[in-house]
Amino acid sequence: MIIFHKKESHSESDRLEERLKDLVISFKTEIHSDGKEGLPYIEEDGKTYKTEGEIKKWMQELAGDLKWQRSLSGDGCYIDPKKGNIC
Repeated sequence: MIIFHKKESHSESDRLEERLKDLVISFKTEIHSDGKEGLPYIEEDGKTYKTEGEIKKWMQELAGDLKWQRSLSGDGCYIDPKKGNIC
């Protein structure tokens, strides 16, 4: 499970959240008070990615994995054998 930790109204957090949404993945968002330090960060399977470099590398690897995985599943079309409808 991917958990995105962010400040409530913070432009960097909002941009990062938008990038996660653009990947079309499931993730949970936890909003913390503005006083908490070290935000935003990403947590996945007990690992945390806190620095800009760590997050960037993690996002690039995830995007690559998703691209490869989605290339295998394809978006083929089919014909309904009972009605003859396509897709």
